[in-house]
Amino acid sequence: MRRKRFGRFSLAGSIVIILLLVSAYALISRKIILLPGDDAFSENAMADESGPVPIQVKVFGTSATGKTITGYEIGTGPDCLLLIGAIHGDEMGTAALLHQLISAIEQDPGILPPSKKVVIIPIANPEGYYDRTDKLNNDGVNLNLNFDTTSWQEYGPEGTYAGPEPFSEPESRLIRQVVEEYNPYAMISFHAQGGLVSPEDNEVSQEWGRWYAAATGYDYFDGWEYAGTATAWFVEQTDRPAITVELHTNLGSDWDINKDALLKLIGTVGVNVPN
Repeated sequence: MRRKRFGRFSLAGSIVIILLLVSAYALISRKIILLPGDDAFSENAMADESGPVPIQVKVFGTSATGKTITGYEIGTGPDCLLLIGAIHGDEMGTAALLHQLISAIEQDPGILPPSKKVVIIPIANPEGYYDRTDKLNNDGVNLNLNFDTTSWQEYGPEGTYAGPEPFSEPESRLIRQVVEEYNPYAMISFHAQGGLVSPEDNEVSQEWGRWYAAATGYDYFDGWEYAGTATAWFVEQTDRPAITVELHTNLGSDWDINKDALLKLIGTVGVNVPN
């Protein structure tokens, strides 16, 4: 009798073990999240292969001190939208906002039309962001003044040093490289603080700015004319729309304010602002 009970137990136990192993293999083979150190990880590693929208984690380059600048390429369509956060390191809420957007797309990957691609760089200035120092990078440069616009100047005091020359910093050169590679139809740069939307000086940017302000409730402010900004350079180079979105505070993400506008924006077919 003891042998008989033992035999039945062994068979049942074996079945359980086999089922557990099959389940574990299925989870591993899906490889939902790839981390540095995994054999399958690379700069173009898929973060989610299960949904209709591929989400790639990409290392676009490094900062002045070699800190990694990581971004996300979402979708495979020809119409690319570029979103940038934390180009000023102390504006950490902008990175939180963009990470929340990525999570929302992961939860509902069908929101992105086949024609769309979204490139997101949540932290464009990792030195200022991770070192908790300032808006500047390690060279003391305000990266958002380091782009080669026609009226570029060095500026100087109180955090406005634009560098010795345009594109002197690897972080701004990286953004230039991303624009050249992906040819985005629009750029949105997220900053803080102010609770407003400011377009660049062309009609299509103003159209985008008015739409985004109305969709979020932020103030519409069409008065800044800083030389050397990423958005000003983008418009000069492409004659396409670019806007700056200023969150209410440096640390808050304003996700509830921006969520509907961002999801509608990325879910709209075509390159125009939603109706």
